[in-house]
Amino acid sequence: MPSSFQVIADNPGLAPYVPTCVRRESNNLWVCQTADMATLVWESLDADNRDRGMAPIYVQMQGTNTTDGVGMNNKINSYMDHVWDGFYTGQVRLSRFPVIVQAKRGKTYDVVFTGTPAANLTWKLVAEEPDAGVMIRIAYPSA
Repeated sequence: MPSSFQVIADNPGLAPYVPTCVRRESNNLWVCQTADMATLVWESLDADNRDRGMAPIYVQMQGTNTTDGVGMNNKINSYMDHVWDGFYTGQVRLSRFPVIVQAKRGKTYDVVFTGTPAANLTWKLVAEEPDAGVMIRIAYPSA
């Protein structure tokens, strides 16, 4: 085992597209010998951030499409509901989304919403590497 590594989940939407990652099938994980893996978290700041359904959301890394059209396409959902009404959950979800990305400068990710994207979003990239960074593109339905 190398002295410096990161462990990520066995996610077919990301891990096979990171060149330094090796699959450990028996453990259901990938070991990546890189410091540029990061967590990208974004959240809606719109007034309806607990009501609007934007999920699932697809995060696609540009340049990973293969001849069959399949590439890095990570399907994510929001956090669980944030309300508890006694015996039942409130079925209210905060529109906050986490995803693991390879945060190497020059990487471009398309964030594809299945619902209408929020007008006001806040973003945070949490990385071990101080030079980590990515470009995010969102196709809004209107200008």
